Amino acid sequence: MKVTLSPWTRTGALGLGAAVALLASCKAPSSFQIADTDADERISRSEFERYLLESIYQEADTDGDAQITFEEWRVANPDAERGKFKLPDSNRDSVVSPAELRAYFDREDKLDGLFDKIDTGGDGYLDNAEVEAFQAKVEAQAGSTDLQKLSRTASK
Repeated sequence: MKVTLSPWTRTGALGLGAAVALLASCKAPSSFQIADTDADERISRSEFERYLLESIYQEADTDGDAQITFEEWRVANPDAERGKFKLPDSNRDSVVSPAELRAYFDREDKLDGLFDKIDTGGDGYLDNAEVEAFQAKVEAQAGSTDLQKLSRTASK
């Protein structure tokens, strides 16, 4: 699925913490509302992908230059390995652009897999109950950062 990302904004509301709130807590209804762009009280696959990609990118791009270096990625995800970081870096310039990140997730179907794990009802939408259930899994996961916990939960 192709996802078009909006221009990157450096706001706390759309950082990785907000993505985890969306995916893993639903205690911050504003995060759910931000992701639910059509305001139908459920999150579609395309809404999920757009929001999560933006949130991950904004959290990892700590200097705001629209490029993620390995060092920046390692801060957000201490489990990161340099070899795996090279996978989305399609032009081999040692940084990952928003377009490269989107293409990597599209190519690997990683977001579809995560969405399917959360969508336990199998209806193609995430509701509050599904997000709350996923919250418990992420919060119980060991890890020092939100991205690390999310990554570990997604890989199970």
